[in-house]
Amino acid sequence: MFIRSDGLLVKRTRTGRDLRREAEMMSYLSGHGITVPRVYEAAADELVMQYVPGPRMSEEIGRKPWLAGSLGRELADLHHRLDAVKAPDFLKGEGNLLHLDLHPGNVVLGPEGPVVLDWASATKGDRRLDVALSWVSLAVARLAPVKKLTRWRFLRSFMANVDPKAIEAIPEAARIRLERHDRDPAERAALQKLMDRERH
Repeated sequence: MFIRSDGLLVKRTRTGRDLRREAEMMSYLSGHGITVPRVYEAAADELVMQYVPGPRMSEEIGRKPWLAGSLGRELADLHHRLDAVKAPDFLKGEGNLLHLDLHPGNVVLGPEGPVVLDWASATKGDRRLDVALSWVSLAVARLAPVKKLTRWRFLRSFMANVDPKAIEAIPEAARIRLERHDRDPAERAALQKLMDRERH
């Protein structure tokens, strides 16, 4: 991704994935109360959208650990907003709208509030799985010891403000994350441990 001379952000595909689907998803969400970057141009291999200034939520957690609790609640609030949005008909499958990668690194704390990025994996399913994926993405991330306490404050606040039954979807969320990304051995071991919960 890069910023053009006119200040717009350009995203190009690296895998051959058609970016027009992501653009369609973002335009749909914009009309349903979810704050996303505005789409200006969309082609199969290139997406031109609004650049939103501001830190990622993940950066804010690192720089201001005393905000971990309030940021956890903010991420939970984003999930509650998605709860209220009907999944568009152009998405395959059944169920409610899922982002599938809604973690603090995909939320920009913009001048007018949080903006959700990266809708490439959006699909339909059980909303509790989306919540569990958010938890798993941060729970297994490798952090310096001093940052681990901040992480758990964030996660404790996040889980206290979402559907408590989301915890039941953690093993499935761990399986999805393991399949979708090439992980280092420590993270793979952590994900496997979460998946093993299903067997006990």
